[in-house]
Amino acid sequence: MPAALQSIWENRPLRNLAMLAAATVVAVVAAVVAVATDRSSVQARFMPHPLFEGLDTRLDQVDRIVYTASQGLHGEVRIAMSRGADGVWGVDERGGYPAEAELVKRTLLGMGEVEAYEPRTASPDWHRNLGLMAPEDIGSAVRIEFFRGDERMAGLLVGKMPERAVDVRGEGLIYVRRDGEDQSWLARGRLPLHKTVAEWLNPTFVDIPREELARVTLWGGTDNPVIIERASRDESDFAIVNMPAGRATRGAPIVNGVATTLIGKSFDDVAPADMLDLPEDAPTVFFDTFDGMRLTMSMGGQGGALWAKFSAEVDPALAADGADGEAATAQADALNARLGAWVYKLPQDVGGQFTQTMDLLTREAGPADL
Repeated sequence: MPAALQSIWENRPLRNLAMLAAATVVAVVAAVVAVATDRSSVQARFMPHPLFEGLDTRLDQVDRIVYTASQGLHGEVRIAMSRGADGVWGVDERGGYPAEAELVKRTLLGMGEVEAYEPRTASPDWHRNLGLMAPEDIGSAVRIEFFRGDERMAGLLVGKMPERAVDVRGEGLIYVRRDGEDQSWLARGRLPLHKTVAEWLNPTFVDIPREELARVTLWGGTDNPVIIERASRDESDFAIVNMPAGRATRGAPIVNGVATTLIGKSFDDVAPADMLDLPEDAPTVFFDTFDGMRLTMSMGGQGGALWAKFSAEVDPALAADGADGEAATAQADALNARLGAWVYKLPQDVGGQFTQTMDLLTREAGPADL
């Protein structure tokens, strides 16, 4: 034995310290090996997998989608969408009004593809931390359900997004658990999580292009209409053509703004047409195109809001030179098919624009206007 080791061995305190150090090193190495082995065994046992095995091959069988979200002490909001015989999805809470097709598609594909990426807690006590408390328990999770008739094909509770919202492949990550199960997952996938009915409605509205719009008449059918028009498609600005003597316009931007208010706009809400009776003297707006199509919008109030009903027709007397009668007919048919069975809640700024009078759109003429 070397002299140095002999000296330590004969010194009892040093000998005990050396033996303790050696034992510590052995324990640490054993612990590291055990942890590494345990991790590798866990990784080997768990493989990412679809949360709903085989659902992606049966998406064409889904005929109803139901979203449920909590409104706190006000209960839950339920949004149901059903597929009609024509294959078009409608929102049940709005009398079957067409749903936004792209959102429905994303929901179907998202549920079919959502994948359990890593296991998380199976303890209900920890669900709230992941946003996975059910809506009926005043939780923040959104429940998504797929049905085929009365059969529920899938039910998923979607919670928070983790701090790392995407995985290494750039795919979205969310916390989820299958409805009725306590096991939660960090899942890979993307799903629309809109919690209001209006967000699911097809936003397509009055899509008359500006270049086709020839004339807008406020207070149509009354003794005091406001007629705003362009003489031709080449004119960029609209003008008030029946302005009383001694009055002047408040400027092209204001007049143009009124004439084009609906262009590019959507609506706040919708209901079946028979749910709202408009008075005979309801404010009416005419929209005329150069091809001779007239869209009539009648407005009425309900619940402090302004609602509108639409109908379209073709009047050759309104057509400009070179008008395309077939195009006007096709446009009128399309608008009636889309809008005719419904009444629409107008955005506040739209209602305000279309209820302006001549006095509001003009001013007393001054020397500069002569």
